[in-house]
Amino acid sequence: MKPRSPFIQPFEKLPKELPIYPLENALLPGGELPLTIDEPHYLAMFLDVLKTDQLIGMVQPRENDPDSDIYQTGCAGRIRQYRERKDGKLNIMLTGICRYKIIEELPMEKGYRRAMVDWSDFRQDYDTEEVSAERIGFFMASLRTYFDRHTMQVDWKVLDELPIEQVVNNLVLILNLNIPSKQRLLEAPAVVDRLELFAELLEEIPAPIVAAEQAGNRVN
Repeated sequence: MKPRSPFIQPFEKLPKELPIYPLENALLPGGELPLTIDEPHYLAMFLDVLKTDQLIGMVQPRENDPDSDIYQTGCAGRIRQYRERKDGKLNIMLTGICRYKIIEELPMEKGYRRAMVDWSDFRQDYDTEEVSAERIGFFMASLRTYFDRHTMQVDWKVLDELPIEQVVNNLVLILNLNIPSKQRLLEAPAVVDRLELFAELLEEIPAPIVAAEQAGNRVN
């Protein structure tokens, strides 16, 4: 589940401060999140993090407003790749590295939010977690029921070949989950807990907002 890139710093060297990017989408450890940046303060953030550890603290707002109060638990994303566009915008791909808790928000710098953070509760995000075939089978059965209920066409061959963590991470981005539900998935202690919670949520959430096939190819 965890990125093994030699470019990612060891857990013990994660920074005590992070730039904060409030967004109504939960980045999970090991997951990937595409961003398009054009606001001047976020462009300034991007340039600053490129000079350091390339980490951005993704966190969800409690309401549908990035300037509202934010949850205390987020996930740090590392800039894996980026592309400059002719219109002055940036396309960025973040990889979820590790969750964190906000200890204290710091004064804004160049228009973007910053915070002192604590990683100590999430050491397991750097470890590989074994998930039993039985638990995976139970979740995939719940997922089949969900897509059948909404008459969605899914390439199950692709889904069955993906690591279960990647399936979950992709689904969080494409399904109609509300902010509190995404936050509950983010704060689930381990992958097995996330699978159990997700299976429960599948009973409640409406049809996907994008084609179900994207669950299999969202991350490459």
